[in-house]
Amino acid sequence: MLIFIIVRRLIFSIPTIIGIGTLAFMLGHLTPGDPAIAALGIDIEGYSNVDQAEVERVRKELGLDKPILVQYVSWLGNALVGEFGRSYVSSVPVAELVFEALPSTLLLMLVTMALAVIVGISLGIISAIYRGRWGDYLARLITIVGVSTPTFWFAIILMLLFAFVFPILPITGDITQHGLKAMILPSFTIALHPAALIARIMRSSMLEVLSQEMTRTATAKGLSPQRIYLVHAFRNAVNPVITVVGFQFANLLGGAVAVEFIFSLPGLGSLLIEGIYEKDILVIQGAVLVISVAFALSNLAVDILYMLIDPRIRL
Repeated sequence: MLIFIIVRRLIFSIPTIIGIGTLAFMLGHLTPGDPAIAALGIDIEGYSNVDQAEVERVRKELGLDKPILVQYVSWLGNALVGEFGRSYVSSVPVAELVFEALPSTLLLMLVTMALAVIVGISLGIISAIYRGRWGDYLARLITIVGVSTPTFWFAIILMLLFAFVFPILPITGDITQHGLKAMILPSFTIALHPAALIARIMRSSMLEVLSQEMTRTATAKGLSPQRIYLVHAFRNAVNPVITVVGFQFANLLGGAVAVEFIFSLPGLGSLLIEGIYEKDILVIQGAVLVISVAFALSNLAVDILYMLIDPRIRL
């Protein structure tokens, strides 16, 4: 039964992936600029002096002179088998560029999610245990700041702070240059918002569990507060957090786009922004498609996890 449901969900996700591919294709072509000009390596200042015959030759060579529907069908058919074409600017296969950038983005997401979960759950537990006291007020203040602070603004503040006040962490560069230290500031930047959401959900869930009869029974039996909070209450309160963690893991992809570019990390976000800047539409389409499909598959994985945890959802 469960296998049938999973297979059915996978089949139903195919139209979603095709729709994502269509949006990626449209986004690439709606980006301002002429990809043929970009392929010739001509900047804006030299645009007026360009040989239009040469531009038309390049446009025909790249297949950009064909009707947009023909280009779409050709690109989508190739994309479904993992062939995204070659970059107009560097002539390197787009699939190669994407899969070279993917490990850096995945590592950033994993580090960020681990940080968000640890910080968020810890703040939520502290806030619930010290309800109405200083620990609760401090934790709630941190979550309000986390939810309200724009990611790009927080990234700039961290860069200024660690560039001039505490120059102990690298503000640019990747792990090949600085090791895992290069992931600290980007991870903190992206983790701020999901950690705040996780803390809020954890606090509410913990307070609900602590108000139940089983908690009073455990207290009456003489169990230590640490055991009540960290074993009995936590185990029953963590289920709603799994829901938030699942969706936030997918949302991290969106936050990684700007943060990778700000901190000069060679991930999918930097690749996408560079493609937009250079009007390299095949790179734009490939990066957007991979990011979007990863988002869709993450949500699908969360749905499947729900079914495994709670059999009632299968109905």
